[in-house]
Amino acid sequence: MGVRDRRQSLRPSTKHPHRYHRHHHPVQPADTISVREPRPFFGPQVVRAAFVMALFGWGIGFYGPPIYLHAVTERTGWSLVLVSSAVTLHYLFGALVITRLPDLHRRFGVGTTAAAGACIAALGVLGWSLANAPWLLLASSLASGAGWVAMGAVAVNAAIAPWYVRLRPSALAKAYNGASIGGVVFSPLWALLIGAWGFTWAAG
Repeated sequence: MGVRDRRQSLRPSTKHPHRYHRHHHPVQPADTISVREPRPFFGPQVVRAAFVMALFGWGIGFYGPPIYLHAVTERTGWSLVLVSSAVTLHYLFGALVITRLPDLHRRFGVGTTAAAGACIAALGVLGWSLANAPWLLLASSLASGAGWVAMGAVAVNAAIAPWYVRLRPSALAKAYNGASIGGVVFSPLWALLIGAWGFTWAAG
């Protein structure tokens, strides 16, 4: 093969302009090569948000009901059996709602679900403070139970899991400190506010 024949064999094909006759290697034009920018990492911010979520979730929904029980029985004079039944319903209904949280997270997102849960929990606690009939107390316990679990363990795990793999145990430990501090802060705070201004004002 002469020099001229070699040059002709290396010329681009007219049918396939991005291929050479000899090796058939595709050549992609430089202007079509896209460089994907790295995804911003918001892991530390997510951990802090999960910490605050756990702080309020456990402070309102886990450590709060025993204090609500005392405040309701003192205000209404209802039997301990009735009010403690509302506390039990609060926890049981919350456990039932937990089974539906993954579906809610997929449909609405963790943040939206947690924000809605915070509003529902706030309405539920306000209902505890205003209940003047047993049925209203039980309905309020359903709201408070459903609301607080939207800020509980499932929500914390769902918020952090997309951002951490190898360091996930450390991130979860930091976020769950909010649950512990929720008991340290909210338990005496509830008792102080209810004792000073009453349950209705404290819940509002």
